[in-house]
Amino acid sequence: MKKVVAMIQAHMASTRLPGKIMLPLGDKAVLYHVYKRCKMATVVDEVVVLTSTNPENDKIEEFCKDENIPCFRGEEEDVLDRYYQCAKVYQPDIIVRVTSDCPLIEPKLIDYWVTNMIRDDVEYFKEEDRLYKGFGLDIFTMEALEKLKQNATTKKQKEHVVGYYYDHPDEFYAKGYPLPKELEYAYSNHRLTLDTPKDYELIKLLYDLFYTKNDIVDLRKVMEYLDNHPEITAINQDVKQKDYFKQQ
Repeated sequence: MKKVVAMIQAHMASTRLPGKIMLPLGDKAVLYHVYKRCKMATVVDEVVVLTSTNPENDKIEEFCKDENIPCFRGEEEDVLDRYYQCAKVYQPDIIVRVTSDCPLIEPKLIDYWVTNMIRDDVEYFKEEDRLYKGFGLDIFTMEALEKLKQNATTKKQKEHVVGYYYDHPDEFYAKGYPLPKELEYAYSNHRLTLDTPKDYELIKLLYDLFYTKNDIVDLRKVMEYLDNHPEITAINQDVKQKDYFKQQ
């Protein structure tokens, strides 16, 4: 059996929405919902939050202790090294890299992609452009992480963890997996990631509508609702997504 570990990178600093991962959605913080949704993926064996040793992130470690969530701390700017050091502790065969600003990540997608990767012995999951903004993850093997660690040289590659893959995709055995009909609701232009106050306004509204305590929000219902309520999707439609290739 392959060991699958979801690693959620988290920090308190954010240029557009500081402290966003601690904002409330229902009765819990954003970070908790990301953790809970990762735990719902049946292929995932462990979920750990990765933050840095910067004092401002002490709050994240304290939060994790209060919620009984495993927490690992490492480098601030070299996030790739943080993942690598964490992987040496948890010894995964497959890493699901998760960003903490995606409180509507879909566990069913994790199950589908990881299962296919294991079957085909793929190094890196190749995402599709058709997916909604906020699916929030990369999936790769421990061998791929070793390759990223050995070859990443620029600050940008180290900060973005998988930057070396973006710059040199031909060096990895990567494969994409088009979604089956029952998961096609994830093909969408809807923006469900949390970068700005407008994003929070939209996601909070969705949680107010669909969240029930001790459960997770059903992404399919969210997509159906947004498809029928363009005035809601308009809330954050002007927000620009950061692009790796346009960053210095």
